[in-house]
Amino acid sequence: MISWPAVIKYQGDDELTYVHTEKEWLSDAGSHLYHHRDDDQLIDSSGRIFSLNHVDDNTIMPENTGKQILLEDFIRLVRIHASSSHRCCIEKINFRTIAEGISLVNSLKET
Repeated sequence: MISWPAVIKYQGDDELTYVHTEKEWLSDAGSHLYHHRDDDQLIDSSGRIFSLNHVDDNTIMPENTGKQILLEDFIRLVRIHASSSHRCCIEKINFRTIAEGISLVNSLKET
């Protein structure tokens, strides 16, 4: 079971995509298909890593890989994300939990 919110890390892309709830995932999953590659991952608020597998042409099903992202690795991903959007000084980015980092990704979204 995914602990929402979560982020999608697309292979070869520095930006992270924030997904607030399962309902948002299910209603918007089709838009994630366009950029989807086999190495893309969904990282949930507890740090669990899910692979993104095609069920059919219109559906992606996250599957738990049994792996967990380390906090320092997630901090690095968020810093790279922030740097690519030129939103803040990346050296100042720090948080104590994956959930806090995911919340930060959401706050960096362009409005």
